Amino acid sequence: MSALLQLLEAPGAAIESDDDFDAVNALFRDKGWSDGLPIVPPTVERVERMLAYCDRPWDEPVGRMAPRYGEATPLRLAANAVMAGC
Repeated sequence: MSALLQLLEAPGAAIESDDDFDAVNALFRDKGWSDGLPIVPPTVERVERMLAYCDRPWDEPVGRMAPRYGEATPLRLAANAVMAGC
């Protein structure tokens, strides 16, 4: 099991959706997790590729992010970057 899959075992750490671009976007829009613009689904594979060059523990707090000032970790930042199309 990959390091990312181990982190995603924590309650609330992962979501499941149909393997469909529109379904994922509808889910994120309906939950208020996006601004309505299209997102790239943050699959395990995409997030792992984003984290491949990260030398920190993926669950290490690195700061707080506006607007809610939630805890930022490399994992969360990588998922956000994937959703933005980076």
